[in-house]
Amino acid sequence: MSAFLKTEIHLAALALHSVKDANGSYIWKHSDDTIFGRPVISTPYMPNIGTGAKPIAFGDLSYYWIMERRPLSVKVLRERYAIEGLVGFAAHEHLDRKLIRPEAVKTLTIA
Repeated sequence: MSAFLKTEIHLAALALHSVKDANGSYIWKHSDDTIFGRPVISTPYMPNIGTGAKPIAFGDLSYYWIMERRPLSVKVLRERYAIEGLVGFAAHEHLDRKLIRPEAVKTLTIA
């Protein structure tokens, strides 16, 4: 499914909210957070608006794969919390990611 990804920074939202189509209608539909019928997803992992930045992406995110490189490991931390009568846990997992079809996602570069 295609979607828009954008930075959570308010400046990016303001820029998108002010864009109109050829009929003079705003392209961002506030009622359901869509642009041209596609969902808009805000994320803190997209860069802020600035020269050379890519704060907005659009495409089929099913081609962005996240893979497990090493299985989840969990350590029990009994000694650290023994005085409080509690048991702690520390978990670690090594993941990797890749855009399998680069043509499936396009970014907007700020000049």
